[in-house]
Amino acid sequence: AEYEREGITWSQIDFPDNQEALDLIEDRREGVFSILDEQCRLPRCTDKTFSSAVYDKCENNMNFAASRMQKSEGRFVIIHYAGEVEYVTNGFVLKNKDELPKGASELLASSKKSLVAELSKILCGNAVLQAGTLIGEARAQMKRSSSSITHSTVCSQFASQLSDLRARIDDTEPHYIRCLKPNDRLVADDFDHYLIAHQLNCAGVLPALKLARAGFAMRYPHAAFIQRY
Repeated sequence: AEYEREGITWSQIDFPDNQEALDLIEDRREGVFSILDEQCRLPRCTDKTFSSAVYDKCENNMNFAASRMQKSEGRFVIIHYAGEVEYVTNGFVLKNKDELPKGASELLASSKKSLVAELSKILCGNAVLQAGTLIGEARAQMKRSSSSITHSTVCSQFASQLSDLRARIDDTEPHYIRCLKPNDRLVADDFDHYLIAHQLNCAGVLPALKLARAGFAMRYPHAAFIQRY
């Protein structure tokens, strides 16, 4: 942007971008997360109905793949810029619901122990329940909170936490330590040059180095340059 603003001629250097794969996962309408949340709101959802919905909505996406054999086993592949990652949908629906068993909810709500009662209020998501009406109201709230419509899923919690993390990063100046895996054999004194180069490229380090080498070493503002020299 600085070079373009100052009219300096230079060649554009492309960075590896995983945005298309992220959109496949996070898109609010046809992303894998939204499909999973939608399935969890249905009364008779299963891992099979979830995987079928994913195949129907995502099969035309260039970053999505699923062979006939993979479909029969409830598997699919998301193609990231760093490579292909296969996902097995067994247990996706149950884990995403993240529900406390109904019997355990009622047991907590009916407890006379203050600590357990406090836990029931936290699980209900209602911190203003009165002690005298705790049991009845907590049970009712437990039923509402366990509803597939109002319950916060793992996907929605993850999206919210990720959004908070991004906002926090934008407000700071973070420094990162890049960790590289020397080999896939988990042995000492074995440096796989191809694996290291692949990790550096996927992490955007090599394109960043190309960009730095193609630029100018000194970036003095004009006023500072005139004052110094």
